Amino acid sequence: MQIAQEVKISDNGFVFNSKTGDSFNLNPTALELIKMIAEGKDFEAIQQYFLQKYEVDELSFEKDFYEFCALLKQHEITIESSNIHFD
Repeated sequence: MQIAQEVKISDNGFVFNSKTGDSFNLNPTALELIKMIAEGKDFEAIQQYFLQKYEVDELSFEKDFYEFCALLKQHEITIESSNIHFD
């Protein structure tokens, strides 16, 4: 999964998709997550980071992560890359 080229993310959590004209504001946790996705980090690395930093169990994190990814895809923030797929 990659952030679409048309998407710009500010350091304060403002996300703008120039393709669709949509904009969003992310909370600090979502901003951390989307930045890790933009850096190309895999699920395991992201999961380990969040499990260590926050009081969350693996099942809850996984559920929230995939729901967030589905929202990103729905709003055309992310695209599938050729080598990483989140099902």
